[in-house]
Amino acid sequence: QAQFEEQRQKEANETALAAIGKPKKRKLEESTNHPHPTTTTASNGPEQISPMQPSPSSSVIANSTHPHPKKRTTLVRALNMSKNNEKEKESSTVENETGGLETACYRQCHGQFCLTPTVNHFVHEIPLDFSPFLDSLANYTPTTYERIETLLKSDHSIDRVKSLILNKHIICKDLCLYYLKRIQMTNNYYKAIIELNPHSLSEAQQIDEQINENNVNDKLLFGCVAAVKGNISVCDMYNDAGSYVLHENKMKDDASIIKKLRKQGCVIIGRTNLSEWAYALSENIPSGFSAVGGQCLHPDDIREDISGSSSGSAAGIKLNLFTFSLGTETQGSILSPAIHTKHVCALKPSVNAWPKDNIIPINYDQDTCGPLARTIEDIELLHRIATDIKDDHHSRPIRVGYIIQSQEDLVILQSLSPLLPLTTLVDLNKDPVLAQLIIPILDPSRTCNVTFQDYLCYALGRDILLYLSAHSSSYSHETISSIVEWNSSHSQYIPYGQLLFTQALQSKLTQEAYDKYRQTVKEGFQSFVEYLKSRYSIDCLLTVDNRDIFASTAVCGTPRATLTLDYYNPDHQQINVVAVGFSLGDDLLLFRLLQRLEKARL
Repeated sequence: QAQFEEQRQKEANETALAAIGKPKKRKLEESTNHPHPTTTTASNGPEQISPMQPSPSSSVIANSTHPHPKKRTTLVRALNMSKNNEKEKESSTVENETGGLETACYRQCHGQFCLTPTVNHFVHEIPLDFSPFLDSLANYTPTTYERIETLLKSDHSIDRVKSLILNKHIICKDLCLYYLKRIQMTNNYYKAIIELNPHSLSEAQQIDEQINENNVNDKLLFGCVAAVKGNISVCDMYNDAGSYVLHENKMKDDASIIKKLRKQGCVIIGRTNLSEWAYALSENIPSGFSAVGGQCLHPDDIREDISGSSSGSAAGIKLNLFTFSLGTETQGSILSPAIHTKHVCALKPSVNAWPKDNIIPINYDQDTCGPLARTIEDIELLHRIATDIKDDHHSRPIRVGYIIQSQEDLVILQSLSPLLPLTTLVDLNKDPVLAQLIIPILDPSRTCNVTFQDYLCYALGRDILLYLSAHSSSYSHETISSIVEWNSSHSQYIPYGQLLFTQALQSKLTQEAYDKYRQTVKEGFQSFVEYLKSRYSIDCLLTVDNRDIFASTAVCGTPRATLTLDYYNPDHQQINVVAVGFSLGDDLLLFRLLQRLEKARL
């Protein structure tokens, strides 16, 4: 135990020093995953990888084909114009009266929070319950912990974990204890986990007892340990979206997606923290904060925005708290935290491809569950499990249109082109027609006079009512007005208010206006896609950015996926790519593209 405590303190000290001492870098462009994004300044994480030397093809492109431009392209200006129309909050580092670091997102609730290099605490957060595991953790030796950590250090993929279990190099119970030990050492500060599954060790032991059965190799997730976002129902756990008002009774059944994971031999270790109510409670709530779970922090730098709303699902992967995780998305909430966290792959599936029963909704028309993991191969496997898709019709050549916002990223992306088999990259950045076609997609309020917030609040009021009515045995509240009233009487649990819920309750938007908003985005995206296909024969889009600029296409239901590339621009910052599908069912096409990029980065 002393060794564990020493290691925990060492990790905390290293993280604190890295968080305080790292110089600020260029601005991170925030995603449009909720109506009021913030803009923060990125800094390097504690672990640095040496910049790669440019390949000969990269040098040729840099020296002759792509001189450094003085101005951004027309399409980039259109993207930035849309971004500047969004309401943004400044995020900086300030000192509180006790001398500890405190981010600007805490200013409105000064006194209820403590954030220092070693302490992260919200006065009303509910601590994790380790009582079912204390005896097992006390008997878990540092030798076993270190052996598993060594085995997973170079490869923490689903296939690797399953192979270690099947070949009896480790047992599932020890793996589960490894994750529990890491949660015990790190979660008190990073707050990635909101609740532990009290039955996780017994579930792991059942997996170990099946090891000699004939069909275990057919179970695609055999021995893997997952965590799911705090708005997804898991039997005998709360489903509260991080909110006290729903923290009442434990669920009596698993969501269908959880049943699918369990059927494949997966253990659920717990629920992950999130931006409360998946960003639908208040416009002022910081990324990753919930009253039940506290403030989820960025694993690499506490001054960086973790983004959300699936914050803990992304942070927990980076902290090695589970094999993979599930998040949910209405508009950007899966991809954005994956992008901000780095080295987390994620998919926003085609709408209705994944089951979404027993998941607390924001907007049933576009809500979806989706995976976060370490590799695109893992993401594809989880997608196939969720959807029962077996055939792949996308092994043909792919033509990809790309959009970038810096010349350095353009050089990097084009240097990868020779390494991508069956893939043609097409530069879309200087097309003036696209600059006009993209505006109705990114800012539909210009043409339909309905803001995203109005649209969101209308759907929220409608669909929360449907969910609560269908789960009346689990919650005492059946209307959004009842929730607003309870929150008002217990304001200590909503330190950032409940403006969006209040607006949902008071919404005057009609179904006709709501449909008009959806139609505007869909028609705009359809015109955009038709132009790309007719002019360039493009199959899908690839953007290189630190924000999910096409998050608004979630209205259309089409898939998007993200990957971090280990190629470095002059600022030594990794770049994120987001692949954007044009049609429902393009998920597999995106996998093919990103797998080729993933292999090229290795």
